[in-house]
Amino acid sequence: MSQLQSECLIIGGGIAGLMIAHQLEKAGQSFLLVDEGLNQSSSKVAAGMFNPISGKRMTVNWKVNELLQSLQETFVEMENKFGKNYLVQAEIVQAFGNTKESNDFSLQLEKESFSQFINASTTASRALNSEFGVFGVKGSGWVKTKEWIADYHAYLLGAGKLIYRKKSWDELKKQGEVWQWHQHSFNHVISCDGFECVNNPYFNWLPFKLCKGEVLHINCAGLDPNLIIKKGVYLVHQEADIYKVGATYEWNFEDSNPTEAGKESLLEKLNKLLTLPYQIISHEAGIRPTTRDRAAILGEHPSHKNLFCFNGLGTKGILQAPFLAQHLATHILQKTPLESKVDIARFNSFYTNSQF
Repeated sequence: MSQLQSECLIIGGGIAGLMIAHQLEKAGQSFLLVDEGLNQSSSKVAAGMFNPISGKRMTVNWKVNELLQSLQETFVEMENKFGKNYLVQAEIVQAFGNTKESNDFSLQLEKESFSQFINASTTASRALNSEFGVFGVKGSGWVKTKEWIADYHAYLLGAGKLIYRKKSWDELKKQGEVWQWHQHSFNHVISCDGFECVNNPYFNWLPFKLCKGEVLHINCAGLDPNLIIKKGVYLVHQEADIYKVGATYEWNFEDSNPTEAGKESLLEKLNKLLTLPYQIISHEAGIRPTTRDRAAILGEHPSHKNLFCFNGLGTKGILQAPFLAQHLATHILQKTPLESKVDIARFNSFYTNSQF
């Protein structure tokens, strides 16, 4: 066996893998990150939007203030590290789809936890079909995830901390208390493999419920680039007059390729939202690693010591990842307990012993 070279092996270089790498580096821990280098991962396709309010029921996200604070602090660190701006604070202007949504909103406003994020005085744009009215969401925005991921990968490659390689779980072996991967050995392994978790023999027993999402890029002049527009779909500014439009939610799918049906679904909703002309530039798709209870999964494998999972970020990846990465890093390095909502232990009854 080779001599121990790194504290941690991180498998997967999407949002989760990079966030845990950032926390380990801050803690002075050595690591190696292994990634397949896929261009169509959900981390790269997603708009990187963060929103304190979730879904048609307009519920406030779990630990939302802590999540937003951690997101802000982490990207200040990232921006100082790389000398670029990645995080964009932008109010969401959301149009009601019908009278019921407007009435439900009025009831939610009575809750302080909800109303703290609402700008009820927001007015509709001429570019937006809004016959039932609109409201604004504060504390929202987006992260330039594709650019940030590319910059972080370049940094890690230059530091000798990233290897592009198609993973094979047969290459990971336990030698006593140490994990062995090729000529490298590690005290800990952290699996951050996104939707590929279903092919991971160590964690494929977890109740993942994968969700395919498709997005469009359009060219549309006349929109306010400082706002996110939302009604059935969202429009997030990219550059110049380019906007990302998304996203579909498909639970039964054959592959990760964009489809004509997904495109038509987006266009139908977009045409109900926009009053301005636009041109389609591109069409992409990715698979989100969502879970049965819609909460992330963090923690140690039930029977393999020092093998950890960081997955299931789903549709709220960029909002949750900074806080949860710090939470998991502290758990690994200092043995602090995990929040029950995200602790892998909540699914231990799903696990049965196997060759892995």
